[in-house]
Amino acid sequence: MGTREQTTLQNCDDEAIHLIESVQSFGYVIAVNPNDKKIQVVSENISQLFKVDIVPGETLITELIDIPSPDAHTFLTIHQSVVSSKTRRAYQWKFAENALHLEDWEKEGSGVAFDSNGLLVIELEPTPQLSYEAAKQWVPMDVDIRPLLPDVEHCESINDVADAIASVFQSYIGFDSVMVYKFDKAYCGEVIGEATHVDARSFKGLKFPASDIPKQARELYLRNRVRCVYDVEESPIGLVPSLIDDDRPPLDLSMSMVRSVSPIHIQYLKNMGIRSSFSVSLVFEGRLWGLLACHNNTPRYIDQKKRLVCESLGHLYAWQLHTKALHEKKEQFQIRQRMLNNIVHQLTTYSNPLEAITQKEKQLLEVTESCGMAVVTPTGNYATGKTPSDSTLAFLLEKFAIANSEQSIAINRLGDEVSETRDLNGIRGMYISCVSSKLGYYTVWFREQKDKTIRWAGKEAARKDVGKSLTPRNSFDMYLQSVADESLEWTEDDKLIIEGFDHLFIPYALSLKASLDKQISKLEELDKAKDQFLASISHELRSPLNSIVGWTDLALMDVNNIDRMTDALGVIKRAASTQAALINDILDLSRIISGTMKLSTHSLKVANAISEVAKSFEAGFASKNIQLSIACDDEHTQILGDSLRIKQVINNLLSNALKFTAKGGTVHVLGKREHSNYLFRVKDNGKGMTREQLSHVFERFYQGKNEHNRHGLGLGLSIVKSLVEMHGGEIYAESDGPNTGTTFFVSLPIAPLNLHEDIIETKNAEISDLTASRRLEGLRILVAEDEQDARDFIKLFLESNGARVNVVKNGLLAWKEVNDMPEAFDLLLSDIGMPELDGLGLITKIRASEIKQIASLDAVALTAYAYTSDRVKALKAGFSNYVSKPVDGEELLTILEMYK
Repeated sequence: MGTREQTTLQNCDDEAIHLIESVQSFGYVIAVNPNDKKIQVVSENISQLFKVDIVPGETLITELIDIPSPDAHTFLTIHQSVVSSKTRRAYQWKFAENALHLEDWEKEGSGVAFDSNGLLVIELEPTPQLSYEAAKQWVPMDVDIRPLLPDVEHCESINDVADAIASVFQSYIGFDSVMVYKFDKAYCGEVIGEATHVDARSFKGLKFPASDIPKQARELYLRNRVRCVYDVEESPIGLVPSLIDDDRPPLDLSMSMVRSVSPIHIQYLKNMGIRSSFSVSLVFEGRLWGLLACHNNTPRYIDQKKRLVCESLGHLYAWQLHTKALHEKKEQFQIRQRMLNNIVHQLTTYSNPLEAITQKEKQLLEVTESCGMAVVTPTGNYATGKTPSDSTLAFLLEKFAIANSEQSIAINRLGDEVSETRDLNGIRGMYISCVSSKLGYYTVWFREQKDKTIRWAGKEAARKDVGKSLTPRNSFDMYLQSVADESLEWTEDDKLIIEGFDHLFIPYALSLKASLDKQISKLEELDKAKDQFLASISHELRSPLNSIVGWTDLALMDVNNIDRMTDALGVIKRAASTQAALINDILDLSRIISGTMKLSTHSLKVANAISEVAKSFEAGFASKNIQLSIACDDEHTQILGDSLRIKQVINNLLSNALKFTAKGGTVHVLGKREHSNYLFRVKDNGKGMTREQLSHVFERFYQGKNEHNRHGLGLGLSIVKSLVEMHGGEIYAESDGPNTGTTFFVSLPIAPLNLHEDIIETKNAEISDLTASRRLEGLRILVAEDEQDARDFIKLFLESNGARVNVVKNGLLAWKEVNDMPEAFDLLLSDIGMPELDGLGLITKIRASEIKQIASLDAVALTAYAYTSDRVKALKAGFSNYVSKPVDGEELLTILEMYK
């Protein structure tokens, strides 16, 4: 070792092992300034190789090594290459004439080059003593390494893969023992695979502490992935000039293949009874996954080229091992994930999934490998399995959960964190998964104590590392250490399964619970409203009854008093009418709830219905000096509706407007056609409504606060909504708030045909007053229309005029019909606006068909889009003709006759 500084056995973690200033006997080191080619540092054994007298700082490298040709790399370009790649490179070196001391060396030799603080370091080997042996084992750089890769396809576990790799590698390098050494998260190692001679010691299944391979050694294994220790008994070869003799920085041997060994590691190997060692780094995705650790009881040299082949093998072995580990992990995780999905699916079939977790306790705890769990909500906890008490759980959450953070907490030695006074109920592991810390939602999972036994390589290995000191162990015999008072660790897969449960189940369960709570609250409100309703019925029916009885008694007291009799009869009539209206509302509600409400639908003009109903309110509006204005555009537009029920809707809306509009106010009724609907609105400038009142205004039994609906049963608008929806329409209300007025909007689908006297009973499908004809006799028509009533009406109308009709509810079904039976139809009558595939898309597909019979099919568009641009768009798309809704029946028959 010359004059290099000695390293004590007490500062392994601090030792700069890459600056060790010595090499092993089989290597020759030359450090050159690449700019002036002067040799700066050499190994003490260099004179065994070269007969040139080398003087550091003076001798040129060209006196020892030639550049093979003018086109070859120069020493400067070689240095630039290794600097830019931050690694070492292998080169073939041509020795200068008469430079070699030994005649049995070839004129060209292999070696590696790397950078050290601006110097180009060249390493040559083998030693003169081993030159003949090395020559016999010389491995070409283009060696076929496929036989050195074991077939791991049928290996069942990662341990099997490790054994296979160890076996193949041992046969290649010839060492007594080859071990596959895997690091855990804390860089403690375990031998998971092994191939040994019969008389060699086995370490398979034993663990080694992280201090056996300290941090700086692991960092070197990442950079320099092969390491050969030829003989632990030989003395290291120093570098000259030494650091004492020359004011130079230490030579950085991080990338060296011949660097000597730390005294601590030498002693460590001696204690294991090893004479020679060889290791290959197993690196995956930039992390030191493990090592191939090889031991031999006698000195054994692995030549440089072979070591470089081993470096390449290390990459492939690491890939094989890591891939198998990932495959095992993936298979196990997928099994757990399928179990979790099945559990969540089953839980979601319950009306209250949170309470149902106890029904799936066994499966849920099995998939998470837990003994208990709790769903924590602001309103209460839902627990199953073995858990701490609610008070202890609250304490644990307060102690460990991080406020305003979504971070999860994993603990596997809970007893160390909590006072003994707390009853943990045998719990030692806890995982807090934060669903929403802001809202106070968590899932907390628990594990019991799980005793385990660790098989250490030596009793001293079981001790915890203290500080940075390390004394090489004397014993490597198996030592069993029992570990208690802790649970299984929470793995990444555990966390993913728990997060999956949280994401799949908790939001659904919480939303369903909130919905159930809301429904229960609503049912309670409805029950209360029903009680109020019964009280209202009693009151509202008795009020006119009192008037009838009272005025009847007065009239009977003096039957000859004509004036009193006249007044009495008037009051009795009005009271009876009021009672009749109340009874009708109750009957309508009953029919709607039971589904027995029947509509006798006719083709009718909404504008006419509005005008007729409005006339009956003229006196009422005049009595309060309220200005009533009616403006209905498109007055000839018709809808399919029950005239009596449509007028009932209009009557109710005008009645409300009259009731809640103050004297001198205004009420406007506006109507117009909008595409395939007729929209009318009733707008007043009366009391208005709050946002809350708007959200409840169509509910049964609802009566607004203050003066809204304080008379009556609170059924009118609920009945109106049901009647509008039975006609395929919709109704909604708008108000900017109290005293701003209210507007009710009603939208009803227009009739497909403009027929004046035709009637359809929608419940029993009876037809009356349809004038039968044979004008469409023999014409086979496919009708595509999404509105059920319109579909039924068109079919009956066309069939009553002799056509054979098939109906479908969208363009997609029409396209299927045409493709299945292209010969079955003479004509397509299609709506434009339809779901899934609209009329334009349908006709485009038809015209693009390769089947001539389909592509030439006549097609007529029937739609509410009546603008000129719509007509042009339909005709350009491929329709033969175009008819706007509501079309006159005679007009439609005339157009369809053209295609007979």
